[in-house]
Amino acid sequence: MTISDLMENVGGLSAPSKMPCHGYSIPARRCKVGRKMRKIKGSICSICYALKGRYGFANVANALERRFQLIAKKSWVTNMVAALLRIETSGFFRWHDAGDLQSVAHLRRIVRICEGTPEIRHWLPTREFAVVRKFLESGGVIPANLTIRLSALMIDGPAPESLAKRLGVQVSGASASAFTCPAPKQGNVCGSCRACWSKETFNVTYKVH
Repeated sequence: MTISDLMENVGGLSAPSKMPCHGYSIPARRCKVGRKMRKIKGSICSICYALKGRYGFANVANALERRFQLIAKKSWVTNMVAALLRIETSGFFRWHDAGDLQSVAHLRRIVRICEGTPEIRHWLPTREFAVVRKFLESGGVIPANLTIRLSALMIDGPAPESLAKRLGVQVSGASASAFTCPAPKQGNVCGSCRACWSKETFNVTYKVH
C-alpha cells in the first residue's frame, strides 16, 4: 500500500507546529468531558484552542470529522500501524492535539497501535479520566511506549495526582513540583524537550495558550 493510500485510510495525520512529530486529531466538539467543561467559566476547555482559529476552516473541520468517522472502522488499527511505521521517523507521536478519547474501545484501539509500533513513544493527554480507569479495571495494560497524562480541568488548577498515582499514569496541571513546559521560552516549540512523552516526568505544567 502506498503512503498516499495509507493517508487516505487513516484520514491523514496532523502536524502540530509545536511538536517534533505528527499527531492525530479529531473534532474538539466531539469531546465528552470537554463538551461539559466548555460551559464552566475558568475551565481550560472554556478557552479551547481547537475550537477557534484555523480549526474553524471548512477543510480542517472536514478532515477532523473524517478521522473521527474512521476510528471505529475495523481496519483503522492496522492502517495506523502501517502509516506510523512508514511515516513517523521522529520516534515520537502525539495523540489528540485536538479532541479526546471517545470510549474504552477507542483507548483499546490506540493501545493496539502503540503495541504495533514499539519503537515509537506515544503521548496521550486526556480529560476522560473514567475511560482510563475503566480500561485498566477491565484488565487493560498500558504499553511501555505509551504515556497517558490526565489533564487538569481548570486554568491554573491542580492535576488529578491522587487518581493518576492510583492508576499508574502521569498528569499535567499546576504544581510547585511539576516540570514546566519550556516551549514559551524557546519559540513556542518543544525543541529538544521530550518530557511529555516521559513516564519518569510525573507532572508537566503548561502556560495557558
